Amino acid sequence: MTFDINFKGTLNILEVAKKYEFIKSVICVTSDKCYENVGKIKGYKETDVLGGIDPYSASKSSAELLIRSYTESFFKKKYKCGVSSVRAGNVIGGGDWSPNRLIPDCIRYLAKNKKIVLRNPNFSRPWQLVLEPLKGYLILAEKQFNNPLKYSGAWNFGTETRNSVSVRNVTELILKFWGNGKIKVLNKNKFNEQQYLQIDSSKARKLLNWKPSYNTKKAVKVTTEWYSKVLRSKKSPKDITNLQIAEYMDSYFKKL
Repeated sequence: MTFDINFKGTLNILEVAKKYEFIKSVICVTSDKCYENVGKIKGYKETDVLGGIDPYSASKSSAELLIRSYTESFFKKKYKCGVSSVRAGNVIGGGDWSPNRLIPDCIRYLAKNKKIVLRNPNFSRPWQLVLEPLKGYLILAEKQFNNPLKYSGAWNFGTETRNSVSVRNVTELILKFWGNGKIKVLNKNKFNEQQYLQIDSSKARKLLNWKPSYNTKKAVKVTTEWYSKVLRSKKSPKDITNLQIAEYMDSYFKKL
């Protein structure tokens, strides 16, 4: 299933873009997990080696190779269509109910008044609100539409340099903004995960004038508030989402 979606799904999108010449800009979302993790403390750049020993990472790096091959073999030479792969850090935000993801799991525990169970409390990630990379994707899509040769390629969209925060610290922020709860650390862990991962977004900052609007604390606050308002205050998910998007865009334009 993982490879069907991440590799074959990407292949289908690229084939559609190749078939219909009116398509002029394609953004393929992969993941920061596409890099071969060699324990770097500094952020991984778009030119670093791809890889991955777990199926998810391997499927994303495979998709990256597929995107590049189609770009070089077809789009640059004949179709004049801009194609990019975009790699974001650990995105968070309201409305995510996927299993085995930190914040949705935390919310499920809290909603049942149970202790939050953590697998790897000391692992660090570059947590960012989902609207951060989405903003970057839209900026890139427009620039790529107008100048496909210049902007096609791989792009990182992550947090500020060295802004990774541990799983435990993020969980403690969730408890603070939720208002109650406790943590329990799991002794045995069956999941193969990378302990540290940071990406370098200097290319996007320089060429797209993109940068995050929220820090990690603000991102966790906004995300926790979404779940609290929807689950405890019975607010409309659509209304809360639209309000948070509006507030985010206001913050973004004020910093321009």
